[in-house]
Amino acid sequence: MSDPVQVADDLWKRLITHQPAVAAALALQLRDLPDDWPQRLLSITRPHAALELPATPGMPMEIQPYDISDWESCLACAEFRQLCRYHEGFATGYEALDGPLTDASRLDPTVTVVDMFQRLMDAEEAAESGELAAAVQQLTRGQG
Repeated sequence: MSDPVQVADDLWKRLITHQPAVAAALALQLRDLPDDWPQRLLSITRPHAALELPATPGMPMEIQPYDISDWESCLACAEFRQLCRYHEGFATGYEALDGPLTDASRLDPTVTVVDMFQRLMDAEEAAESGELAAAVQQLTRGQG
């Protein structure tokens, strides 16, 4: 188990860096806590006893990754031993882009991402208007 004091310090520093307004709101809420907050919030009598409480199992931290480009060092991913919510969304988006871009580049090696998106939008509009042959034509630009 990580040292909760160190983790709290790290989270606070990251929160100030990434979400200063949220940090300020949290500080205001903490300042207004009554003296008996451990009993009210955590059902314990000594505040320091809270440092021994375990994390809720099966719930990943909902924090922004510290370095969004470094998946292997993401503490949120490491803590839950799977992709955090941010990296899961990034991976889903990447996979959604990868298939159409790969298919488009097979048809036309000079295709750009902008071209591919435009072709997909044109094909989608043609398909919605009931012109399936035109949709295929738009998507492939007559390649085949």
